[in-house]
Amino acid sequence: MPRRRTRKTDRKPQEERRLRVRSVRRGTPDAQKLSRAFIGLALAKAEAEAQAQVEAAREAGVWTQGAGEVGGDISDGAK
Repeated sequence: MPRRRTRKTDRKPQEERRLRVRSVRRGTPDAQKLSRAFIGLALAKAEAEAQAQVEAAREAGVWTQGAGEVGGDISDGAK
């Protein structure tokens, strides 16, 4: 099997690079962009909390179904 060629560059690996982010000052904040960002963060947080609840229920051996129904076992699956 032929040997793989290695690139000989002076660049550092990606994890060793340092990036800088500079802000741009504006007179008034863009309310639409901020609201989209906050809504996205809230949705992501809610999804993470829901996943944590599902994982906790699975570990406890309780599987919730529908609007508050409590099934018996995880192996019951969708009814």
